[in-house]
Amino acid sequence: MKKAILLSLVLSAASFVSAQEISVVEKRAAQTVPFAQPFALQFVLSHTPGYQVTLNEESLSKNFEITQVSSAENSPGTVTYDFTALPFALGKTTFTVVFELTQNNKTLAQTQEEVFIDITKAKTFADPNLREIRPPHIPSGWLTWLLALLALGAVVYVWYYWYKRLHEQAKTLQQKQDTRPGNLIALSKIDALLDSGLWENQQYKLFYITLSEILREYLWRQFRVDASADTTAELLRRVRTMPQMKPLMSQLRDFLSSGDLVKFAKAVPSEQIRNKDVQLLRQIIMETAPKELAPHEQGAAQ
Repeated sequence: MKKAILLSLVLSAASFVSAQEISVVEKRAAQTVPFAQPFALQFVLSHTPGYQVTLNEESLSKNFEITQVSSAENSPGTVTYDFTALPFALGKTTFTVVFELTQNNKTLAQTQEEVFIDITKAKTFADPNLREIRPPHIPSGWLTWLLALLALGAVVYVWYYWYKRLHEQAKTLQQKQDTRPGNLIALSKIDALLDSGLWENQQYKLFYITLSEILREYLWRQFRVDASADTTAELLRRVRTMPQMKPLMSQLRDFLSSGDLVKFAKAVPSEQIRNKDVQLLRQIIMETAPKELAPHEQGAAQ
């Protein structure tokens, strides 16, 4: 008895599933259409009455742009879908579409249909009555690029001029805050650096950065040489022609090279090396400082 009931349930379910059908019974479309020209397609579908036929939009071919879709029920078991499409591919192309049989937002069956269409090039024609309505095209040649580069160069020059001027004004203002001679200021800053505790706290990089800044500030105060942003090589080239610095180029090179090892190569200097570098800086400052006139020379100068 149980087997008979189970068999009847299976047969009824199978008949129920087989009853849910959908198929394309007729399709109409041109075999050849021009590129990017709208054309019409029509599909007539037969389906199980009492269900809805919907279009699966994700199934539509990417080579076509669908501009219009409409559907109409012809009878309880047939529906017609009309499409207006624009082809955007050349040659033999397939228009693919999937229709689904649904009920309560559930897909029960579906059918896929393909239409083969030959897309030809758009026809062109020459008409003597046609005239150009687009504005004239001016090609961008080398002269345009040259003017653009000149304008960019002018902007950069103005920016650099004002930056340098403001930088010099800031340095001049800083100099006015201390009226002592540049050599005395530099020597006093060396003494203050030695008493700052940076060396004792093993802040060797900061110690040598400050030591290098004392030299660069001295060059500005004493000779108006702005080496604040110079590398070691640039600073040496800048002061090579200065009569005051020429006899001290070897000492200056040793001082800057030793500082670069600590600042950039993370070298750990010994106290002996530190004393040597401090003494080199003192020597550069004292030998390039202005010489004081003897009393009889001051009277003669007056």
